[in-house]
Amino acid sequence: MSEGRARHAADGSDAFTAPGFENASRVFDDQIRRGLHFGAQIEVWHGERRVLSRWGGSRDSRGLRPVMADTPFAAYSATKALTAACVHKLADEGLLDLDAPVAEYWPAFGARGKGGVTISHVLLHQAGIPAQADLPELLSWLIPGGGARRAAARAPQHAPGEKTIYHAFTGGFVLGEVIRRVSGLSAADYLRREFLSPLGMTNSYPGLPFRELRRASGIHTADPAQIGAARVFSNPLYRRLYLPAASLNTCARDLARFYRMLCARGELEGRRYLSRAALERATALRWDGPDAQSGMRIRWALGFGLGGYSPFPDREIRHMGRGATEKTFGHSGQGGCAFGWADPPSGLVVAFTCNRFQDIPGAHLRFQELADACWEGIGR
Repeated sequence: MSEGRARHAADGSDAFTAPGFENASRVFDDQIRRGLHFGAQIEVWHGERRVLSRWGGSRDSRGLRPVMADTPFAAYSATKALTAACVHKLADEGLLDLDAPVAEYWPAFGARGKGGVTISHVLLHQAGIPAQADLPELLSWLIPGGGARRAAARAPQHAPGEKTIYHAFTGGFVLGEVIRRVSGLSAADYLRREFLSPLGMTNSYPGLPFRELRRASGIHTADPAQIGAARVFSNPLYRRLYLPAASLNTCARDLARFYRMLCARGELEGRRYLSRAALERATALRWDGPDAQSGMRIRWALGFGLGGYSPFPDREIRHMGRGATEKTFGHSGQGGCAFGWADPPSGLVVAFTCNRFQDIPGAHLRFQELADACWEGIGR
């Protein structure tokens, strides 16, 4: 790196801030200082240039275990983007039709009136089985195979495509089972084979091995409503599981590699992962309107959220930052603890991980601050 400010880190890698991204670097430090999270990582690329690579704070709440560049963080629903990429890969290979009913690949899913639910309905959160479970019920979904069985047995709340209601984890169980039946591999193994391994995402785990627990970040919350969830998600047995909607463990550098590939229309460093047609299909606007449960405005593509709007009618918050449009796509994770997005028109890619839940407005404000500073770095 011939320009910008580099700092040699304890783990042997270089933190880096390119000219124009000094404010983004300051915002990153300031959020840790203000206690929005105990530790975090951010990785930003503009085209072929790394323009910001920072990490800081602590993996624990006492400041005893420093965050490194390769520290794995829980990504929560940011996982959904990688599962969607697996589905689009199967469609790209002609093994899956996104407009076909789920029951065509998994007959048991068609029970109780779900025969018309397509793969696209699941990707768009329109399958009618959102299942916002309390913690005891959620634990029963986590028994190996339990999530798929419960999703298949569930009666839909509405006709497919009639409403959009965020499927926090049920859609992932459905897509994971379809991936298994079509590819012959578990969702975790398919993700490793097709994306994590060839992309060199060596600090990404679809199910965190026990041997990695010591160097992984802890899970904390500033939102009293999420204390129970934080306790469940902190359990080593939970972190060992892989939920295709919610439990990848990764670092910002790895997440940025994934989005760099998507931003480059499915190709990175001479290897093609997805066709251009698949990426165009995956990231085209399919829904722009309210979530029928939360009331928040949302823009959905097939498995990805899109940018350039405010989720809240009474707040000046622009999803994915002030420079984003409906061409900007990505996904965030619970309580604002992770996000990744790409903007192909500008070439901007941003990946962020941290370890403290915020409430919904707080999470969006955290995103907004960082995203705006990154857009500022490219003059937007």
